[in-house]
Amino acid sequence: MKRILLRISFLLLLLIGMLFYALSSYVPEYNGIDVSHHNRVNWEKIKKNEAIKFCYIKATEGKSFRDPMCHKHAQRARETGLHVGLYHYFRTDVTPEAQFENFKDVYSKVPSDLIPVIDVEQDGNSFGDTDFVNGRLKELIGLFEKEFGCKPIVYLGSWCCLKVIPTIYDCPIWLRFVKGGNFVPNTTIKQAAIVDNLDMNYCKDIGKIILR
Repeated sequence: MKRILLRISFLLLLLIGMLFYALSSYVPEYNGIDVSHHNRVNWEKIKKNEAIKFCYIKATEGKSFRDPMCHKHAQRARETGLHVGLYHYFRTDVTPEAQFENFKDVYSKVPSDLIPVIDVEQDGNSFGDTDFVNGRLKELIGLFEKEFGCKPIVYLGSWCCLKVIPTIYDCPIWLRFVKGGNFVPNTTIKQAAIVDNLDMNYCKDIGKIILR
């Protein structure tokens, strides 16, 4: 009897765990997109989709890269009636000051109304020295906060990027990997699907990502 009860308890715990896992990745709808020069966007189709309310656009990367489609994407997104935001691709091998100046210059020329985003991903980066990465990211977050009056949203491109979580725990978080996302502090946006080669995102309260 004791062995049977143990098996039943184990199965119940397993089912509860599976339920929490499923709920943590649940996305009721998609209400935002993010784009860069890699994307060809059918803006007319986006306009017809009344659920889509916001668009984040790649502006810069590292010290000098500037997305050649940033201005055009932003213009079309505004014409489509979307809230517009810009993001910077963080590079571990570039000083925070140089990255911030690159983003700030582009930001000043592209009208937007969403909280800026720092995109933290593995591609082109090394997270081997966690303290070093934390230091640079913390400094960049500070520069964004001083300039825009609020902490930037931090996009995490993989679970590996959680290595920098001590630096970003008090920032709004944008997750690419939604599995278990409800257990990451301050999850604000979830990137949950790819439709027509576009990243589709969900934000429960768009008011929280509008720059005041």
